[in-house]
Parts: sequence; structure tokens; C-alpha cells
Amino acid sequence: MATQDDGIAIILANRHYIYQLLQHIFGIEPNRELLDIATNQHTQEALELMLDEENCDLNTYLALLTELRLALSADPDPTLDKLTSEYTSLMIGPHKLPAPLWESVYVTKERALFQESTLKVRRTYLNYQFLPANYPHEADDHLAFELDFMAHLAKLTLERFDQQRIDEVIKLLTDQKAFLQDHLLVWIGDFAQDIQKSKTHHFYPQMAVLTKQFLETDNLVLDELLSLI
Repeated sequence: MATQDDGIAIILANRHYIYQLLQHIFGIEPNRELLDIATNQHTQEALELMLDEENCDLNTYLALLTELRLALSADPDPTLDKLTSEYTSLMIGPHKLPAPLWESVYVTKERALFQESTLKVRRTYLNYQFLPANYPHEADDHLAFELDFMAHLAKLTLERFDQQRIDEVIKLLTDQKAFLQDHLLVWIGDFAQDIQKSKTHHFYPQMAVLTKQFLETDNLVLDELLSLI
């Protein structure tokens, strides 16, 4: 049993790590510390553990991260400038974003922000007393916020599992699966597809596809965890 519990704890810890990393990738302007984390050995090992290789060309992403790590080492300032420019054009503007980062854009005919779907996300957050960092200035259903919520629940799950509060662990896992199916998985595929239309492909379009594949795999991982606990 201890061996199984150790394995579950490792999976729970890696889920939290990847969700937190993806939240930072889509939520903050790139900086050297973030990119060092994104390209380090721990991240590579976490991706190898968590991603379903049948549905994900993992080697492509690992090669991209290796290439980025080498570029940051050899030519740090131009590399960071290039990524910052890409982040600004894809996540901020000023021009029309090829792939808006809000769920409501993809799930409503109006393709507008602050719709009923946004309120549903907010109500789910409030079940766990979770408020996005930029509340109320940014719509709650921003990709970075939804990933941050999953990271928050993943951290709570790991803590409750360490404390052997199993009923709470089961509820947390069940709620995460519901949030994936009701929200993130509903629109992440369209977002990942739309961002490929951008004129720049240094990092973020590939990370969008990686995020889609991680979320799809995590949906299956949650089933496995619920069957084991």
C-alpha cells in the first residue's frame, strides 16, 4: 500500500507542478526565471511522467524546450526579446488576437466576454474561495485563471492526500474532472487550433497544443486516480 500511495503522491505532485507552470506561461510575460523552469530537467521529467505518448508527440516538445534552453544560454537577451514580443502579440495586443484567451468567446454565439459561461466559472471558483489575481478587472474564464484554479485544486488534493483525508481527496478529484469537462476541455482545442494562425511560432502556439494534450491526458489520469483511491 505504501508503494501505491507513493506513486499516487508523485502523480498528484506532478499534476500541480505542470498546471502551475502552464498558468505562468499563459498568465505572465516571459522572464528568465520562468523560462529556466520551463526548460529544466524537472519539467522534462514531469512531462514524460504525465503525458500520454500515444496522443502526444512528446519528443517534439522536449526538443523545443531543449532548443529554447540552448538559445537562452547562448544568446539570452535577443531570445527573451523574441519571446516577449510573441507573448505581447498573442496574449495582449494591440492588434486582434488570433486566439482569444477567454472561454466565453468560444462557447457563445456572440463571441463576447463576461457572458453566462463566465459567471458559471466564477461560481465554481467561489466554491473553493478562489479569486483570480486580477479580479474583477479580467474575466474569470481567462485561460491562465482556469489553469490557476486547477493548480489550486491540485495542490489541495496533494495536501489532503498527505493527510489521508481521503473523502476530501475524492471530492477534489471529482470536482477537477467536472471542471475539465465543463470548461477547459470544451474550448482548449479551438484555442490551440486558432493560435496556430499566428505569424509567430517561437514558443506559445506549441505550448497551446501541449496544454490541450496535457488536459486531455489529465482527464484520463483523474479517472485512474479515482479508481485507485
